Formats: sequence, C-alpha cells, structure tokens
Amino acid sequence: MKLGKLTWILIEISTILLYVVVIGFGYMFNIAWLGWTLFLLLMLLHISELKTAMKVGHKKGLTDRRIILKNMLFGFTWWLPLEKGIFDK
Repeated sequence: MKLGKLTWILIEISTILLYVVVIGFGYMFNIAWLGWTLFLLLMLLHISELKTAMKVGHKKGLTDRRIILKNMLFGFTWWLPLEKGIFDK
C-alpha cells in the first residue's frame, strides 16, 4: 500500500505530538524524569538514523543543516517519503 503525501504529513505531526505526550505524561504523573528519558531515547533513535538521512538528503540536494533538523524532528517519517519521491525537500 502506497501512502500519500497527506498521510506522511499526518504521521510527522503525530511524531511531534508523541514528544509532547511523552514529556507531558511524565509531568502529569510526577515522574518528569521518565518523560525526559523517553524523549532522549527518541532523540538517540533519530541520531542513529542520521547516516541514512544524510545519504537521502544529499541525493536531493539538501543542506546538512536542513537534513539534521528534519531528521531530529521527524526521523524516518521525513527521509523515507523523501527517498520515495513523495516529498521534494
């Protein structure tokens, strides 16, 4: 099944909401350290994707700064549709 551009945008929005939920629930239940730990784990996951994101982004002529920013915000939900031609940048 091929996902369309709107679907990928909604997935990216969900990624940002995940950060808010993870950190927010930590504060809501008075275990802020857990929320921030989960957030940091998500950031480590995105860091692990950087090598692939850089390859994909460079093929599309994007700057390192843009690639790193987009990857740290969205992870594979940004570079996978870019690689498949669903996103232009």
